[in-house]
Amino acid sequence: MNADLSIRYYTDDLIVEVTQRLVDAGLLTSDKLGEIQGRAALTLQGVDSLLIQEAIVNETDLLKAFADVSGIPFHNIGDFKIEQAAIDKVSAKVALRHRIVPLTFQNGVLLLAASRVPNLTTVDGLRMVLDAGIDFVLCPESDVAMSLTHFYGLGAETIDQLIAEAEAMPQLEENEDINVHTQETGMVRFINLIIAEAIRMDCTDIHIEPFENSLRLRYRIDGILQEIPLPKGVDKLRNAVSSSVKIMANMDIAEHRKPHDGRIKVRCGNNDYDLRVSVLPTGWGETCCLRILNRGTMKIDLDTLGLSPYQLPKIAKLTELPHGVILMTGPTGSGKTTTLYALLARLNQTGTKIITVEDPVEYQMKGISQVQTHSKIGLTFAAVLRSILRHDPDVILIGEIRDSETADIAVRSSLTGHLVLSTLHTNDAPSAVTRLIDMGVEPYLISSCVEGIVAQRLVRRVCRNCKEAYDIPETIRNEIAMIYPDRIGEAEFIHGHGCPSCGFTGYRGRSAINEVMIMTDPLRALVVAREPANIIKDLAMKEGMVTLRQDGWLRVVEGRTSVEEVLRVAGRMEE
Repeated sequence: MNADLSIRYYTDDLIVEVTQRLVDAGLLTSDKLGEIQGRAALTLQGVDSLLIQEAIVNETDLLKAFADVSGIPFHNIGDFKIEQAAIDKVSAKVALRHRIVPLTFQNGVLLLAASRVPNLTTVDGLRMVLDAGIDFVLCPESDVAMSLTHFYGLGAETIDQLIAEAEAMPQLEENEDINVHTQETGMVRFINLIIAEAIRMDCTDIHIEPFENSLRLRYRIDGILQEIPLPKGVDKLRNAVSSSVKIMANMDIAEHRKPHDGRIKVRCGNNDYDLRVSVLPTGWGETCCLRILNRGTMKIDLDTLGLSPYQLPKIAKLTELPHGVILMTGPTGSGKTTTLYALLARLNQTGTKIITVEDPVEYQMKGISQVQTHSKIGLTFAAVLRSILRHDPDVILIGEIRDSETADIAVRSSLTGHLVLSTLHTNDAPSAVTRLIDMGVEPYLISSCVEGIVAQRLVRRVCRNCKEAYDIPETIRNEIAMIYPDRIGEAEFIHGHGCPSCGFTGYRGRSAINEVMIMTDPLRALVVAREPANIIKDLAMKEGMVTLRQDGWLRVVEGRTSVEEVLRVAGRMEE
């Protein structure tokens, strides 16, 4: 039994007191309250539910009022470190039915998070079913929903029905069209749920992978693959999941032996999304990868990318160049294209003709001619570039320099008065020079046309909802102190312990760290002399270049990211 006899559970009298408190606080008018009460009587919905649904009262204000009147405290789930023993105590069916998240289980008492005050009948029923004492805290519904998904699996509400439907399906005969059977299972609902949850979590790629006795779902969030729990029994749906994805992407559903590529268009909220779908046959079925692309017009500004005060002026100055080559380097998924489009946004003026050639076109930007390559019909980077030059552009963006022919055209285009922006896959800025030489570009051409090289990585930001201070290794502290001696004293080093807002990872969002090498006459001389990348880097650092690792330490000092993140993306470069 709950030891605190002063706790009040959901009753009509409780609602009356809560709404009156909201009126007294000026958060709700008497007229609006009367209107909502009348509508609640007609629709048989609770007054509190209508207040939230119609955004009349902020959910946090409502929950705090409930907490004051009921005696059940209000918290964010991120305030707690959720115990696995508590999760194991409550089955998925019970947790989902009552919308409760087990937080702790100590001394025979379960602490449960709920977004609404329960009634006494529910509380007594939970005590019997769970065979434990029950205490509650009130938490926002978004916290509850994300926690239920994280601990009990995505789609747990409907998985039993889907499994029953799958088991009831007749066995397919050889060469029989399975299109109709897959649609009958309603699996499209499950796929849509996977996609919607991925978009909500700012996922860039969805991986659906079948194994002998399991099905694994992973989202790439903030550059890291995170496994998304699926309900028990979902392995029975392995084949139906891949078949449904292929139906939605208009692929040949009868072909299981070859890789497939397709596209799905979806709408989520007010935004439209393109999903590039790739299906690959494996020993245990077809594995699916879905890349999520926002079809909306992007407004990207260089000042809002969170670049450091040391790097932003250097990068911004590159947009003032009349001609030359500007290169962004880094691995896949390091935000190179986003930064290049931020540069294009500055260059996008009425008097400037801009043409891009990309594979694929990831951002739509007004006022820019964007061309997508199509290798199957010979529309390669090099082929498009030869035609682009006949359209009198001032600025050319090349999605990626992949081969010697593209590199040669890019360099020669800059020599004829064009500003060329492109990307390369190298570890740091100086290595881009040797990469171009390896592609067959003459050093004197590189020296003449390359104006600036920006290496970039993305570090995850520490979640603001669950951040906490911690001690860092003394060697790292000393290294940071040598670079930023005037800031080390006031710095607070933080990391996140995990909460629903960040998917229990401790990180939410990303920030760029950069290494900007502006070409100077001494550096150009080293390029012409074919000096190795390490010699070029040493001179660039003497001239004031801030390295990726050094820029990362600034993010740590500022309290944006953790030491572990900087070491993950830039740790081995200067050790």
